[in-house]
Amino acid sequence: MNAQCRPRRWRAVSLVLLSAAFLATAPAAPAQTFAIGAGGGLLNDEGSAESLKSFSTGAGYGFAEIALDPGILLQARYTRMKLPSSAADGPDIDVDAATLSVAYLFREDWWQAGFVAGGGGYWLGPKEPGPGQVALEQSTARFGWHGGVLTIFALGRRADLRLEAVGHLLRDDDRRKPIVLSAALAWKF
Repeated sequence: MNAQCRPRRWRAVSLVLLSAAFLATAPAAPAQTFAIGAGGGLLNDEGSAESLKSFSTGAGYGFAEIALDPGILLQARYTRMKLPSSAADGPDIDVDAATLSVAYLFREDWWQAGFVAGGGGYWLGPKEPGPGQVALEQSTARFGWHGGVLTIFALGRRADLRLEAVGHLLRDDDRRKPIVLSAALAWKF
């Protein structure tokens, strides 16, 4: 099973690295700002945020982005999250996601807030079954959408803190809808 996970992870990581290399080598216009960053947060795997107890697992991510215009960001992101199995006694599912999103932000002096939306590939791979667990799900690759709200606080000229709430809609048979509440740090250049 590990032999299958490495190529899937490699595809997701290589997509993010290729996007970052493209952004880093693109000629910069005076209005363009590039950023790289990483973050993590709480994951709700029930598709509803009505109870804070639903945020039981976590997600981590790294990203590269470019400011297309003031207040408009294009971001390539690699995300790693864990979801429960659709079967009652099944092993958890590791999800690797490579996504591309656009953010439209409203600007104030030291912070920005707005909306983010996009899509990308989601690679779902069940973990090895533990004692008493039955693996019913197979490794699969699916397309998905995501959208949410984003707030960016300037920590200086080159650094910022980002808080976001994003919902994902995976186009798999179980129609998973994880919600991630996260924080990230970004470095602009």
